[in-house]
Amino acid sequence: MGKLMWHDLSRYISLTASVYAVWASFWGFFFRKFFWDFIGGTLRSPGGLQPSPKFAVFITIIVKFPIVQIITMALGLIIIALEYPIPILKGTAIHRSIALRVVLLIIQAAGTVLFYQGTNAALWSLIAAMFYIRAMTLREKMEEATTKKGQLAHSDRLYTASAVFSVTYIMKASDIISALSSRFEAAQSSGDLFFFPSEVSKHEEIGIEWEIRLCTALQKKPVVSPPPASGEAGIAPSPSQANQLDETAKNSDPFAPPYVPNLHIGDLCDESSGAEYGVLLNKYSVVPHHFLLVTKEFMPQTSPLLPHDLVQTYLLLLAARKARKNYFAFYNCGSNSGASQNHKHIQFIEVEDDGPPIERLAKAANLEVSGKPFSLSSVPYANHVYRLPTLSNGASPEQLEQVLFLPFLSLLDLVISTVRHATDYPSGTPSYNVILTLEHMHLIPRRWETYTLGESGATLSVNSLGFAGMLMVKSESERQALEQEKIGTVLRGVGVESVHELQVAGTSMDAMDETGA
Repeated sequence: MGKLMWHDLSRYISLTASVYAVWASFWGFFFRKFFWDFIGGTLRSPGGLQPSPKFAVFITIIVKFPIVQIITMALGLIIIALEYPIPILKGTAIHRSIALRVVLLIIQAAGTVLFYQGTNAALWSLIAAMFYIRAMTLREKMEEATTKKGQLAHSDRLYTASAVFSVTYIMKASDIISALSSRFEAAQSSGDLFFFPSEVSKHEEIGIEWEIRLCTALQKKPVVSPPPASGEAGIAPSPSQANQLDETAKNSDPFAPPYVPNLHIGDLCDESSGAEYGVLLNKYSVVPHHFLLVTKEFMPQTSPLLPHDLVQTYLLLLAARKARKNYFAFYNCGSNSGASQNHKHIQFIEVEDDGPPIERLAKAANLEVSGKPFSLSSVPYANHVYRLPTLSNGASPEQLEQVLFLPFLSLLDLVISTVRHATDYPSGTPSYNVILTLEHMHLIPRRWETYTLGESGATLSVNSLGFAGMLMVKSESERQALEQEKIGTVLRGVGVESVHELQVAGTSMDAMDETGA
C-alpha cells in the first residue's frame, strides 16, 4: 500500500481549511456575530443574549468593524497561494517550508474561531497544522517533483505537470547501511534490480594481487556515454554548447527524481550546506549491495567533489564500519574517467576487510612525513595518495570537512600539474578517478577511457575500479588478453606518466602548513 506522506495529506486539508476560511469570512461581512458571546453573557427578554462587557473588544473588531474577517480572508488567500502554489512562490524556500505552514494555520485557526461562520475552518486548520507537525517529526521535506511529460514515473503516485509534490525521507547514514541488505533483496525480487553472477580470478603483478571479474551478462547491459568534454576537432565547447550538453544530460537522466521506489533506499541531507542526496541501489549489479550517492539537484559528472560530497561519502563509510561492513567509495570524474552516466554520482562497493587491492599497497607504504601526499612508485602510472588521520565513528561533519577537503584539493592540484606535464594530453577538462577508503584518498589522472587489447582487438573500458585493483571483463578471451597484455601496461595506457617527485614540494598542503592552518 505504500507509506503515508503526512505533508501531502496535510496540504489537501490545509487547502480545504483555507477555502472554508475565505468563504466564511465573506459571509462574515454580512452576518457579523462573535461566536463566544454566550460565555458570561446575559439573556434578556426582550433583547436576547447580551455579550459580557469584557468581550467588548471582540464585538468591536468583529461586529462593528469586520477587521477579523478581513484578516482571515487575506490569510486564507495567502495559504491557498502557498499550497497550490502560485508561480512566483513555486520552488522557493517559503514554498518548501513546513514550519511556516504550521504557524500560518495556527494563526488562521485563532482568527476564524472568533466569529460564527469560521468554526469549521478553525477546526480543519488545527488538524492540518497537527499533521504538518507530524511530517516535521518524520523529517519529511516538500519539493517539486520532476515533470515527466508523456511518461509514467516508476512510483506509487502519478506525477503530472500540475502542482505535485514528492517526499524526501531524510535518513542517517547508519539507517542507509542497515537497510541495504533487505532493500537489495526486495529490488531484485521485484525485477527493478538486475544481479549478474560473475567469477573472480586473482592475478599477481607488480606487487599487487589484482582481481579480474568475468561477467558475460554485461555484454547486454545498456551503456550511456557521458557528454564529451570538448567540442568538434578537440576545441573546448562554447557556453551555449555546454548548456546544451547539460540539458541533454538532464532530459535522459536516470538519477533524477522521482526515483524507482525499489531502488531508492533513502535520502541524505548535509546540515551545513543544505545539499540533498538520493541513495540508490545500482540497477545493474555485479557485486551485491552496490549503491550510489547521487545529487538531488543535477550536477555534471565532470564537476569535482565538493566538501559536502566528501563528508556524506565518508559518513557512509564510517557507518558501514560501525555495522562491521567494509566499503570503499569511488568517483569517476570527466569524460575519460569511465563514467557511464552524466549525473554526478559516487559509488560504493563492499570488499574484504583489508580493502581493495590497491589499498593494501597504500597501507604498506612507509611515510617519512605524515600529512603530505605521496605516490605508489611501484605502479607504472601517475597516482597521488593521501593518508587520512584516524577518525572515530562519532566524528562531526565539521571535523570531516576539515580532514577531507584540503587533502582533496592538494591531490587535485597534483592531478592538474601531472596533466600539464603531459605534452600530448587531450584538450579539454582533465579526467581523473577518485578512490576513498577510511584510511586513504587516491586520485589518478586519466588520459583515455578505453584500452585496445593487443592482438585480440578487444576494447576494455577502465574506471576507478580498475585502479583500485578490480578489473571487469566480459568474456574469457578478454581475460586472457588482459593477463597477456599485463595490467600495468593497460593502466599506464589509459593513465598518465608519473612525475610525482617533481611536484610534491609545491602542493597546497605546503601552503596550508605555512599559514598554520
